[in-house]
Amino acid sequence: MPKPEATQKPSGAPAGPLGRTAALTRRTVRRAARRAAALTRRYGLAVAFLLAGVLGGLGYSLFTPPTYTATAFVLVVDQGQNGGAGPQAVSFAQAYGRLAPLPETLRHSSIRLPKVASGATREHIQASTSPDTPLVRLTGSGRSGADAAAFANAAADALVRYGTSHRADTGVRVALMSLAAAPGTPTSPNLPLDLAVGTSSGVLLAGLSAAIVSGRRGRGARDASRARAAGTVPSPASAEPVEVGS
Repeated sequence: MPKPEATQKPSGAPAGPLGRTAALTRRTVRRAARRAAALTRRYGLAVAFLLAGVLGGLGYSLFTPPTYTATAFVLVVDQGQNGGAGPQAVSFAQAYGRLAPLPETLRHSSIRLPKVASGATREHIQASTSPDTPLVRLTGSGRSGADAAAFANAAADALVRYGTSHRADTGVRVALMSLAAAPGTPTSPNLPLDLAVGTSSGVLLAGLSAAIVSGRRGRGARDASRARAAGTVPSPASAEPVEVGS
């Protein structure tokens, strides 16, 4: 008797449970890939800005040379009839604060300034004053704590000597209130702060980009809807008569 021919399965049909599992896995992977592609098109620019902000803050914190700061204080005392911290002393404190970082004032210092590039000394000394107190705050910055303290103390010493030399003309006395101590830790970079600033910048840019993309997508959808409406709904005047067959 002739043997019955074996029934052949279509080449594209899955072969048993293993084949069905493989097909299901492929469909799942394809769906996940489509969703990932859609999310990338929608949020890719925003995510890129966010990552750029985080990496920028991290890079600044890791690769920026450390900077140390130290602060000295100088007090201006009114030598008039009122004495103490009168309006004249406050006014002169503000004026001395503007003069403190100038090279002409720093020449009066007996404390040696750290070596820096020519004309760069003023970048390492910052002076600030208060509108109510005759106090001058002198902040020095440098690559080491010793340099930062040296800048601040040299500026304070120079201001005291400069004020003393003009005491007869101004009627106020300039006195050293406190010297700067060399700090043990740098002021910057600060990893948590730098990361926070970078992340905030990235979030801001991401939000702006998402708003712009969303606005463009909304306008595109409205234009497409209007175009479809104009193309598929004919006006009564342009509608052609329909012939009815016999």
